[in-house]
Amino acid sequence: MREATALSNIVNQSGFPLQLAIDRMIGERAQEIRWSVLYREHGWKAPNGESGFADLVLENAYKSSVLVVECKRVLDSDWLFLEETGKTNETLQTRAWVNNTPDHGKAYHGYFDLLAKPASPSSMYCVVAGQDTKSRPLLERVAADITSATEAIAIEEHPHMLARKYGFRTYLAAIVTTARLSVTSVDSSKISLETGEALDLQHREVPWIRFRKQLSADYAIPPQDLDWSFSDLATAREKSIFVINASHLADFIKSWDIIDRSLRTVM
Repeated sequence: MREATALSNIVNQSGFPLQLAIDRMIGERAQEIRWSVLYREHGWKAPNGESGFADLVLENAYKSSVLVVECKRVLDSDWLFLEETGKTNETLQTRAWVNNTPDHGKAYHGYFDLLAKPASPSSMYCVVAGQDTKSRPLLERVAADITSATEAIAIEEHPHMLARKYGFRTYLAAIVTTARLSVTSVDSSKISLETGEALDLQHREVPWIRFRKQLSADYAIPPQDLDWSFSDLATAREKSIFVINASHLADFIKSWDIIDRSLRTVM
């Protein structure tokens, strides 16, 4: 039998200790942060047959927002998100899944573009050291899984909301990680076409960020007519995932607030 240290190392190489620590933190600070754990290791199944388990599903005190969490423990790792130098990149724009029952406003069931605090940078590019360049990037794989889980949970709850005339509820996907998160400002005019290397990069650490990207060929928001531009069609496939450093999760959910005016078309 392995020694206790070796057994402990096996446990600590998994993501379960981080998951348990987040669960404990939410429970201990529930009154302060106004969120609680709704589900643990929650099984989900998407309409296309894809299935899995969500690590944690959090719910705010008003039962109006749900955060589906994937816990990602990494060792001494940096995740670098790229932005264009000189462009304003702090945003409230968020693409979340919304369930809204007819008695609570306009019936809605699907992705919706809203404004929500806290603000953060937004990026569709993430660089992780040591990543296999021949396989799909780590963050994209995890993001695709957690968005599928979020959609499946929202679909699972929708008929029960309709039966109970439950009202408005948003669903958000989040990756909570021990990785250090940084935004790297890139001046595209200072990238060599010969080597592909960028000069004068600027880095700043952030507690959380919106990762917004096409994760599949499926539309998040289906085109309403044939007049949409090709650029609009591409944007319609994008989904938002919050990437949050684990040490800052409590601050993130304490700050969570949807801007009312952005919901006028569904309320």
